[in-house]
Formats: sequence, C-alpha cells, structure tokens
Amino acid sequence: MTLCPSSHLLPLSNSPSPPPMAASLTTSSAASRLLLLPSASARAPLHRLSAPHSTNTSLAASSSYAFSPLKCRRYSPLPPRAFSNQRASSMSTVAAASDPAQLKSAREDIKEILNSKFCHPILVRLGWHDAGTYNKSIEEWPRRGGANGSLRFEIELKHAANAGLVNALSLLQPIKEKYSGVTYADLFQLASATAIEEAGGPKIPMKYGRVDVSSAEECPEEGRLPGPPSPADHLREVFYRMGLNDKEIVALSGAHTLGRSRPDRSGCGQSWTAEWLKFDNSYFKV
Repeated sequence: MTLCPSSHLLPLSNSPSPPPMAASLTTSSAASRLLLLPSASARAPLHRLSAPHSTNTSLAASSSYAFSPLKCRRYSPLPPRAFSNQRASSMSTVAAASDPAQLKSAREDIKEILNSKFCHPILVRLGWHDAGTYNKSIEEWPRRGGANGSLRFEIELKHAANAGLVNALSLLQPIKEKYSGVTYADLFQLASATAIEEAGGPKIPMKYGRVDVSSAEECPEEGRLPGPPSPADHLREVFYRMGLNDKEIVALSGAHTLGRSRPDRSGCGQSWTAEWLKFDNSYFKV
C-alpha cells in the first residue's frame, strides 16, 4: 500500500505555528498509522487511512521540509504524580524537528521501560489521546488539536477521558529530560508505536517532526475524546470530526486488544481480551 509523500513531510521551521500543510502532521498518531498497513491473518483488517493528512504533493520537493524517519505479563500501576503547568511549560519546546539520534536512543530507553513495567497499554493510550483531539474543520494551529504534546499539561491530564495518563507521563518524563532534542509530541507517538511493536504488533512506518504547544492555554477544551459510556452516535461525532469513517472507527477500536479498563478510570475492571499484553485481532473475536 502506498502513501502520499506529502503526508510524510516534516516542518523544519522553528515557528510555534507551522504552516497549515505541516500542521496536519501533528494529528498523526501511532494508532492511526496502523490503518496504513495491509491486512494480515493475525491482525484486524486495517485497510486505509482517511485521516487528516493532506493529499497535495506539491511540497514534496520543497527545501522547507525533510524526511525524518526513525531507523534505528503484568502492568504495575504507578502512584499518581502531579505535573504542574509551570514545570511542563518551562520544559516545552517549539522545535519542529526532533533529533534523529536522540529519537533512536529514546526508543531503546522506552523498550527498557516496557520490559520492566509491562506498560504497553497505557503508552498506546497516551499517544492516541494526544492525537485524538484533532478537528479537521479548524485551520489554525494549535487550536485544531492533534498530536502536539499538549497532554503533558495538568489541565488536560485532568480531563475525564485522560484519567490515569499521568502515570504514562511519569514513565516518559525522565526520557524527555534525558533527550531534550525530542519533542513531547514525537516522544508520545514514539512510545505508542514502540509499545505496539514490542507487544507483537506490526512495525509502524512512523515519521517524526511534530511541534509541541508551548503553554497550557493552548490545550484543547475537554470533550473531544469519547468517554466510556459513549453511544454510537457520539463515537461517530468524535471520529468524523477527525476525518475518519465507520470502518476506520471499528479498526481503531481494535487497539483495545491491549490493556484493560480500571475501576478508578472507567468504572469497570476487566480486560477486553484474555491476553491483554499481546497485540492481535482477538478483540474482534467472540
């Protein structure tokens, strides 16, 4: 399956407000990129991505853009940890391109955390929730939402849909401090993709260069993500806003093959599958 080259274009500008074409990159999550992969007998049929990427190839040869590819059990709940807006803001960055060498090293550190903490599900959830606020109808960045690192701020971590994700940030914060050349936005998606791969899922063709928002004031309003009791109509409203269709909603729901719900977050306490640290298509099997 081929992908339009322009959907891989990465802004190199240091401007905190990337151009509209580049801003669409901030919406690309590790979970949504699974829709780009061909179907296989061991996975759910993930056919195509009708995602908020531009299909205009006119910038493919632009010197303002560059490819930046990265070449390179049981969950132990962590104690809650509060991250103040002031701390997160002081550690923010608006650099549009993460350092490739640091990305590669960060990936190895993430793998060590996965092997010791068995935290694959929560890292996948972190990446998706940072990206899932995207609104294709809004042109202005960062008001349009998407994978822009805003989930590091306390105000967004307190959204009901993000309950428990402070634990994921606790895991990744030391890595962010170690590799200052990697944006939060890229780190969240790197962690999510690595978690999927390490859980037995496919190797996701990730691209990096996402821009971080610089303050809590740029976080999206609450309500852009579906909650546990969300009915079908609300799910459609949320995912149609991102440019996805019904088939893609179902395919993305397959990510629930990893992890389990927790009483302190969604009112339940069970996994969706028997092997909830294994990435496969068992979520779709009765």
